Amino acid sequence: MTKFFLKCFFITTILFLGILVGIQMASNNIVKMTGDESYSTATIIKNNDVTTSEVINEDDKITSHDLQEKQQQLEQIETFNLFSQMGVKLSDALDHLFSNILTKITNSVASVLT
Repeated sequence: MTKFFLKCFFITTILFLGILVGIQMASNNIVKMTGDESYSTATIIKNNDVTTSEVINEDDKITSHDLQEKQQQLEQIETFNLFSQMGVKLSDALDHLFSNILTKITNSVASVLT
């Protein structure tokens, strides 16, 4: 009986420690992805009376001007998403189908009642 409890305690302890290590690794990766101050530094630079914010992250320099250009490019690009278009068409078809069915049902109920 004591062997069983020791085995259960040992397995539970190892699983618990594994969960704690996994949570710590996930937390570290989330902090790296969000760009916490400990992983990247932000400085403000004045050039030609224009203030830009520059983010320095491991030898990669990205200025706010570059980000604005990329945002404008993304807004100009019209992307085609097959599944989105299929979903829109399917929802329109189902909406039309059910509205017709409900119209016929209400008309038949109204004709029976009158």
